[in-house]
Amino acid sequence: MKVSLEWLKDFVDLKRSPEKTAEMLTMGGLEVEGMERSGKDVIFELGVTPNRADCLSIVGVAREIAAIAGCGFSPPAVKAPDGSGKMAEFVKISVKHPRRCPRYSARIIDGVKIGPSPSWIIKRLAACGVRSINNVVDATNYVMLETGQPLHAFDTRFIKGNRIIVKELDAQLSFRPLDGTEKKLIPGDLMICDSEDPLALAGIMGGENSEVRQSTTRVLLESAFFDPSGVRRTSRRLGLGSESSKRFERGVDPNGTLYALHRLVQIIIETGGGVPTSDWIDIYPRKIAPVTISITVCQANRILGTSLTAVEIKKCLSGLGLSFRATGKSSQKITCVVPTFRRDLTRSVDLIEEIGRTYGYENIGETMPQTILSPVSKPKFFDSAQKARDLLVAAGFAETVLYGFTSEESLKPFKAVAGEPIRISNPLSGDQSVMRTSLLPGLLDVMKLNISRQRCDLRVFSLQGVYHRQKSAGPILEPSYLAIAMTGHRYSSGWDRASEMLDFYDIKGAVDALFSSMRIKNETVYQRGDSHGFLHPGRFASIIVSGRLAGFVGMLHPDVAGSWNIDQEVFVAELDFELISKISFGGVTKFSELSKFPFVDRDLSLVVPERVPAVLLEKAISDSNVGILDEVRIFDVYRGGGVQDEHKSIAVSIRFADNQRTLTDEEVDKAQLKILNILQTRLGATLRT
Repeated sequence: MKVSLEWLKDFVDLKRSPEKTAEMLTMGGLEVEGMERSGKDVIFELGVTPNRADCLSIVGVAREIAAIAGCGFSPPAVKAPDGSGKMAEFVKISVKHPRRCPRYSARIIDGVKIGPSPSWIIKRLAACGVRSINNVVDATNYVMLETGQPLHAFDTRFIKGNRIIVKELDAQLSFRPLDGTEKKLIPGDLMICDSEDPLALAGIMGGENSEVRQSTTRVLLESAFFDPSGVRRTSRRLGLGSESSKRFERGVDPNGTLYALHRLVQIIIETGGGVPTSDWIDIYPRKIAPVTISITVCQANRILGTSLTAVEIKKCLSGLGLSFRATGKSSQKITCVVPTFRRDLTRSVDLIEEIGRTYGYENIGETMPQTILSPVSKPKFFDSAQKARDLLVAAGFAETVLYGFTSEESLKPFKAVAGEPIRISNPLSGDQSVMRTSLLPGLLDVMKLNISRQRCDLRVFSLQGVYHRQKSAGPILEPSYLAIAMTGHRYSSGWDRASEMLDFYDIKGAVDALFSSMRIKNETVYQRGDSHGFLHPGRFASIIVSGRLAGFVGMLHPDVAGSWNIDQEVFVAELDFELISKISFGGVTKFSELSKFPFVDRDLSLVVPERVPAVLLEKAISDSNVGILDEVRIFDVYRGGGVQDEHKSIAVSIRFADNQRTLTDEEVDKAQLKILNILQTRLGATLRT
């Protein structure tokens, strides 16, 4: 916005040089982006922020200068000029939509002589970048620049039926505004109409059909307050902006319409003659009252880092046009009445910012903030998560960070474990319409992208939160899950083993290594059963930790992999990481000294029913309470000749040791017999002969 320094001096007693004034305005929040000398005048180019509509006027900028500099401020003295005749004799005005037009003021001047404006008006308009047209139109622009209130003049000859109606359109039509371009209007656009046709786009621009011409003798002057959002919406859709719309979009003073109207009447009579009506119309059904905001002296000083008194604070705020209400006996509480031209002041912190601006940020001393720092606490399961990440990265896996949103279609195959998705009310796109309830779709997206770029040997994992809702209207939970996926060759290079592909035991081994690092491997059981639909029926296991279901591991069903355009075997696992972390907290890592005495290995071939998982056999041996038992390892499973139907042979290597002495064959035989008796009793196991 361009502002004339000479015009500003009409309202403020300014003694500073233009350069000092520019610096003061910039420090006060009105950045001076440029200066230009024009004869004796200096033109400031101000960068006015969208929230400061009051500064889109000469009076508003002058008020700011007076408040910051602490000098006198004298706005234009306005008195409604006397006249003759009644408004009702000329026109009837009605507002059909008071929400979009809360206030509408108007007055008529008869006997106006249209001609050029005086040189002082032309000069000031030119300084602000406005072209002179004629004395009436120039007067509306002059008062708008001076007060910030947009105004408009209609030639009453073209007001059909002597009616002015402020209403929304109920049908599409074409309208030609003053810029000469034809605009297509739609139902809902707010218009100023007569009894038959639209006359102006409310708050934006008048129409060619009612503009002031050389032959005009009677004008109707409009000063109104239009809803900012409605003006902004229509202006953007039509691509039609104006100085009026710029101000209405930011919000003008609803209680300043009559002041600007009377000021306009003064100037038109002075420059074009004529006699105004003795009255005027002011439709204002629901008055907009100033808001009140309270602050305390302590609060202001704490935020600003100052030691101002209540008197000094009031002095800073009163210069901006704020007044005060009595607060009883409390001298530390200040209740401010915010004028309606300051729509940006809504909270106590806004007032404190105004105190800082007018007091001067350069006057606030530099001090180090005094605060008590509390120790930083680690998030829950942080150590467990870091350990899991380090282990998987060391095993050749790459961590991926997934979006919290996904498509409902991608979650459908995993519904058995993921549950119903949580829908987003305003999604960015269909691919991000629900919150993720499983990490597997995201990992498959990563694999699909890499395979499409010929990177087919992949090992990836993600440790992030998923979103579950226990009931349809219950709270949303965000537990941390760990998902692992792998596909391709077991070894990336090497001529001797280059053809080996990853299989179920590779993904199971990764899970085993994780559980070992978390000290819960001995609490873990891999249980076969009915497979989930998205996993291969013969290569699947549920993971039970301390008797609780913690996840699953298996090969992805080829049909599911195919829906991601993956035509190679994919092995996945997904774990409730919070559950296994809670269980792992109970374990303590202890160092055991290496034994100086020899150990004894015994290999047993045991026949057990097919339904008995190998892990139960291993666990039964570990829990046999044999003191010299040191290690148990299953190294082979056999089905076929020599083994009866519905049974299998499991080969187990058992190590016996004692850190204090050398074991005898009799002791080992006795321990082995005890183990065999336990296995036969619990699992129906027998030695294979």
